[in-house]
Amino acid sequence: MNPALTRSLEEACPQRVVTAEDPRYDPLRRMFNGMHDRRPAVICTPADSHEIAAVVLAAREAGAHVTVRGGGHNVAGAGSNDGGVVLDLRLMRGVTVDPVRSVAHVQGGATWDDIDAAAARYGLATTGGTVGSTGVAGLTLGGGLGYLTRSLGLACDRVESYRMVTGDGRRLQIDAERDPELNSLLRGSGHGLGVVDEFTFRLAPVARVYGGRFAYPLRHAATVMGAFTELMAEAPAELTCQLMLEPWGDPPTRSVVANVFYSGADEAAVRRIERIMACAPLTGKDFGPRSYLSMQASLGETDFGLRHYWTTSSVTAFPAGLAEELVDHYAHGGCGDGVEDTVLVTPLGGAVTGAEVPGAVTFRDAAYTVLAMAIWRDPSQDAARRDWARGVSRLCRPWSLRGEGHADYVNYASDPADLDRPGRITEETALSLREVRRRLDPEGVFGPAHPAPSAPAHA
Repeated sequence: MNPALTRSLEEACPQRVVTAEDPRYDPLRRMFNGMHDRRPAVICTPADSHEIAAVVLAAREAGAHVTVRGGGHNVAGAGSNDGGVVLDLRLMRGVTVDPVRSVAHVQGGATWDDIDAAAARYGLATTGGTVGSTGVAGLTLGGGLGYLTRSLGLACDRVESYRMVTGDGRRLQIDAERDPELNSLLRGSGHGLGVVDEFTFRLAPVARVYGGRFAYPLRHAATVMGAFTELMAEAPAELTCQLMLEPWGDPPTRSVVANVFYSGADEAAVRRIERIMACAPLTGKDFGPRSYLSMQASLGETDFGLRHYWTTSSVTAFPAGLAEELVDHYAHGGCGDGVEDTVLVTPLGGAVTGAEVPGAVTFRDAAYTVLAMAIWRDPSQDAARRDWARGVSRLCRPWSLRGEGHADYVNYASDPADLDRPGRITEETALSLREVRRRLDPEGVFGPAHPAPSAPAHA
């Protein structure tokens, strides 16, 4: 480690500069996806934007790369690096809600648990991740799917303004008027453009909702998937349903699960949900009236350190043929003994297609996203679990917006290489990204947004 850099960082973050010799080092560098064992030279935990700027300037002076860590959930491991500086925002989790303006000012290290709890005190909410420990910043800068996506838009669509520290140490306020180009790029391609240390989100009233899961034996999957497409064919924007092929029960067995969420006030819509989802014998059901907070917590948490490999496809339809192939592929996946293979189908439409600032999100015209999540413990399973997840993308290819291997939703991508494939973003967006990086980070302090696994990363 460069002694001069260490001294500068200690001046910026007194007693909050951690190197490999420090007992805090291993707990701090631990990431959600145990496939990544990154070893940064130093981890800094700043307390405010002034300290962030000081860390960035010190790293720039020393020629060191900087990676920003929010919640550490990025499945591609883009919240850390090898041999560089990690700027860890976990001390900056403040959320201030203005109920008069219906906005929330959210620091860059906050999680969705933080913002959901603060907004719920006023009966308000915004689109956010369904795993509470996920970082607000990383999910939002990559787009941001959640239960409110169809009614309110993606998480990035709810951002009114950003506050950012750039690669040359400037602190900027960004919105559609002050910097329309950057304001657009931060919505979907925001990783690696700087340190967003505060977001201002627009909130909306969300009171009682209806939500919960309907679980069925896998042998009824064809019937349930038909019900799923029927439910979403005429669904109001306030209704969404995540269809999951996942282990369910005790002991876990391969199942098909419909996770339904409705934030409207039409009792007829609730009766329709109940009627359609009574399509097959149930092994479990917890659907009913509940708070938005309880729905956000209903999927629980996944332990940090498990091994993950995810693939994602944005499809224009979800026909019966694709559903049948996915069920067959899932039935030959892993379940139990430390292996949890899952397929998650999420409907889009509604407010996703009509965003005021479409930004760099590339899947707005899709009807669904299909996510394959391979999760396991034993490293000897790495190749088999990767192959299983990639198989889901191959099955989706005939209905995909851009064909196999194009990770339209960056937050679901395990391979950084997928994000750099030609055609993932338009040439116009790619050119804008290059120009903005030159403008904000002329010396490449943050490096590429999604580099090869051996290089520093930012997310």
